Amino acid sequence: MKQFIIKSTILSIILFIIGAILYSTVLKDFFIPVLPIIVVFFYIITNLVHAYLLRSAGKSNSGFAARNMAVSFLKMFFYLVVAIVFVILNRENAKVFIANFLVLYVVYTIFEVYEFSKFVRQAK
Repeated sequence: MKQFIIKSTILSIILFIIGAILYSTVLKDFFIPVLPIIVVFFYIITNLVHAYLLRSAGKSNSGFAARNMAVSFLKMFFYLVVAIVFVILNRENAKVFIANFLVLYVVYTIFEVYEFSKFVRQAK
């Protein structure tokens, strides 16, 4: 878990830097103050879910697939609820928020799947 936290922290710092560069130059007109908070949000959720899956993988293999699918579904549903609530409360910034939210969702999901699949391969 320690290695995962270090890697996810590095990923988040890189995303902050890329965001700062893009939103201070090319995308200056599209910056909304909630964007850095979204990165922190994904960082926290990704680390919590990964910690749960690691603990779950260590318990028993028989129910792991079902727990993994359930956690993935709940995480996706939670992300969807957060996005919908933001869009309802802040319609004027909805397009920028959704675009950033989707990019971060894809980046963090790819990262999490890659890291967890490495863990599963090493455990075999």
